[in-house]
Amino acid sequence: MASRPLIRQILLFAIVGTIGFVVNACGLKVATLFVSPIPAQIFSFPLAVTATWWLNRHFTFASQRPWRSEWFRYISANALGWLVMNGSYVALVLSNAYVHDHPLIALAIASLVGMGFNFASSKWIVFRPHRSMSQTDKNRTL
Repeated sequence: MASRPLIRQILLFAIVGTIGFVVNACGLKVATLFVSPIPAQIFSFPLAVTATWWLNRHFTFASQRPWRSEWFRYISANALGWLVMNGSYVALVLSNAYVHDHPLIALAIASLVGMGFNFASSKWIVFRPHRSMSQTDKNRTL
């Protein structure tokens, strides 16, 4: 069974992801006024990923690292989740006329698929706790 801190992190990550979904959906809705659904997602997704990084940094994982390198690591570590999410989005939009006309459906499904990848990479790559050097390692560096 998962520990309470892990369950709390998953729930916070899901809440942050929901906020990211709203940011992405709003950006997508505005962008589809000017371009088709696929280029619209290219515009809206970076807004959402930056919002989720900031919220996860402050609330889910309480990071104290320098923000510039962490933001870059967050983007890099979540690249697989981004590919999975956007690949799912494109496949759904291109394979179903109804979904093409209602791209928020594709966005919702794709967001859930990408969330699992993004949680794992965020927890174990981006926001993992600093490992302090053991006394043996400290003695070796002296």
